[in-house]
Amino acid sequence: MESRRGLNATDETAYSVGSETRQHADLAWRYLQATDLASLPPTTVIKRSLTVRSVISASSSFALRSQRAIGRPDLQVIIEIGKGLQGVVFEQVGKSLAMKKEYGNNATLRTNLLHEASLHRLVYNAFAKYDVIIGSEVKVPQLTRIIPDTDTFWNENLSKFPTEYRQPGTMVQMERILPLPKIIRRSLISQFYPNNGVPLDTDSVNEILNKTANKHCLARTYLGRKTGPISSSGGFSLRNIPLYLDAMLTLELDVKGLATAMGEAFAIMHWGAGVNGDDVEFVLGTSALKDESQGGALDFQHRAVGFYLLDFGQCDAVDLEDEKDDVYQAFKGAMVTGDNQLFIPHFQRSRDVFESFRDGYIAAAEVIMDEKRINNKFDAVEFMREYEEYAEDFLY
Repeated sequence: MESRRGLNATDETAYSVGSETRQHADLAWRYLQATDLASLPPTTVIKRSLTVRSVISASSSFALRSQRAIGRPDLQVIIEIGKGLQGVVFEQVGKSLAMKKEYGNNATLRTNLLHEASLHRLVYNAFAKYDVIIGSEVKVPQLTRIIPDTDTFWNENLSKFPTEYRQPGTMVQMERILPLPKIIRRSLISQFYPNNGVPLDTDSVNEILNKTANKHCLARTYLGRKTGPISSSGGFSLRNIPLYLDAMLTLELDVKGLATAMGEAFAIMHWGAGVNGDDVEFVLGTSALKDESQGGALDFQHRAVGFYLLDFGQCDAVDLEDEKDDVYQAFKGAMVTGDNQLFIPHFQRSRDVFESFRDGYIAAAEVIMDEKRINNKFDAVEFMREYEEYAEDFLY
């Protein structure tokens, strides 16, 4: 099955950390100083910091640039940070949002930006409703605004875009997932750069680290594939770097916790939002904390690592009023298409990791089915049993 993910760069968005973060830091968050991590081996840095609820304290150029731009419209330039199937993705310096501007020829397609926005909103609302009782670690960026080509936004901001994109068009704004901090990116290069087993010298690491594309670093959690290529046809890149199962196990990352959260996320999409989850993406990224001493202003020098769900452009809505078999087929069919097989653990590759995914899915689905009073029609255990049988034919 050919991957669509290689064509679809991650949309970088953000999820704001609530004000309780600092009040309950000892209970919920683990603060890590980048200066302390710098003296540790790359494997130790990744193990300690690339975990949900770690907070990295760092004074990077990105953090300082973003911090200076707060309250300074003249510094809030708009920068390209990725390209996808539907459009180009931008950041605005000093703001916790990302913008996806649609390609002109994409508007007439079924998977246009407005279609994605409608499904994105369904998923976000379902997470907002059910995450209170399920407590999933997965976060969904909030879609904040749809900007048509006739909006006054373009009169005020068009000159801030890169020259080649200074034409009005349909665009969506959403909260942004910030990239992984520099100390993590440096360790990822040292750990994964293909150099025939020879450690890179400091100058080589810095050269790779300072490439613009490598500053937009999110990590895809490929729990469904034991190993695979790190580099693409364009060479090694930290943008959307894949973390395969074997590597995550070697680094002692919490793969079972990630698998449980991923299962919960699919259950919320399916039974909470009525969205099939076709070709969605799960990544590790960061968000800026809020500084309550400064009225809740974003603090880009303190970034919380989080687990995020995004990219709903290939999804479809599913009517839960349809026949049970049709609903089951819509959901399990989408779970084996696109790159979902890379993300979802497979029982033949790692039974215990798959069981964490399955248990997370069933527990969350049962809560939602009970709340919606559809548990007399659908059965989460039955569905997962059918999915497991169905997925066996798609192992690759």
